[in-house]
Amino acid sequence: MSGFFIFIFIFVLLYYGSKLFFRYGLPWLIMHFVRKQQDKFNNGFGQEEPFGEKEEGEMRVKTQQESKGKTDDKDFGEYVDFEEIDESE
Repeated sequence: MSGFFIFIFIFVLLYYGSKLFFRYGLPWLIMHFVRKQQDKFNNGFGQEEPFGEKEEGEMRVKTQQESKGKTDDKDFGEYVDFEEIDESE
């Protein structure tokens, strides 16, 4: 009979423990993960320089870098326009 009470006690303990985890622990874990991903995302774009480091009137131009996998189409070849020939005659 005491084994049955131990089983019931463990079952109730796991039930309330899981309720507390899903109510408080899981949202905390999700928010922690989301904040880490936001920090990675924001740092990946290179934060702007702090205010006041640029001189007045100074201008910077950001350009996109060419990817290494792109080929230059100028030396690729020549475009040839084909015509269909009717061979039914």
